[in-house]
Amino acid sequence: MTRAGHHASRSGSDHQVTRLRTRCPHCNAWARIRTSYVITALYTELRFECQNDACGHIWLASLEVLRTLCPSDTPNPEIQIPLRAQRAPSENAMAEPAAMRAAG
Repeated sequence: MTRAGHHASRSGSDHQVTRLRTRCPHCNAWARIRTSYVITALYTELRFECQNDACGHIWLASLEVLRTLCPSDTPNPEIQIPLRAQRAPSENAMAEPAAMRAAG
């Protein structure tokens, strides 16, 4: 077992999860990461431990990279992360300028 906040890598990566906290789903007390396991560059499993001694809940959660909001200036060519979806303009927004041109 590794120290709190440090990782035990299964993929040879040196990623590390630190200072992430969440609430226990049972007693709502703060929980901390006891161990993290880097499965891939985009997926890490986190072992949480409830800080409420009376509860004692320990569970496994996941942390996954879902999409890019701002592209990296130094991208890794081996990593493919989808860009966030652009919002399609509403049909009303497109129809309004045409209606204004027709009226004018």
